[in-house]
Amino acid sequence: MRAGFLLLAALVLSSCGGDEPREAPPPPPAKAAGIRPLTAHGEEAPSGESPQSPALAPAGEGVSGTVEVAPGLKTLVPPRAVLFLIARSAETHQIVAVRKEVEFVLPFSFQISGRDAMMEGTSFSGPLEITARLSKTGEALPSAGDIEGVARGVAPNARGLVITLDALRR
Repeated sequence: MRAGFLLLAALVLSSCGGDEPREAPPPPPAKAAGIRPLTAHGEEAPSGESPQSPALAPAGEGVSGTVEVAPGLKTLVPPRAVLFLIARSAETHQIVAVRKEVEFVLPFSFQISGRDAMMEGTSFSGPLEITARLSKTGEALPSAGDIEGVARGVAPNARGLVITLDALRR
């Protein structure tokens, strides 16, 4: 019996050698139909493209403007904050588009359009409510310490919009 055990142990150990190819890892889970990842332009800017000038929608599409911080809140801007731009339907409050900016300098020039929709086929039509939020945690959900600003009644092709970050979440 001892000899059988030793033979079995030898076979097991010999099959654990580094020369054998390992099993391939399982494929990544399938993407839910119609759902796109959150636009994260600061994380994966193509070469030659600066974080201040993300890939933009063609001229005439979407809302463009600037995000700035109210003077009284400038000292509260968290280091390594993430800037979220959220476009909602003013009528239904449904989110129609989201942008996530990881590397940016305030004031920050932005553009948000239907290209930033989370769900394919979402209509980027107005009037819109555009929220800019500096997230201290980097998470999409708001939390205490985040700084926000909102522009209401925005046309879906507005230019020169200024959103002032003037509210501190408690």
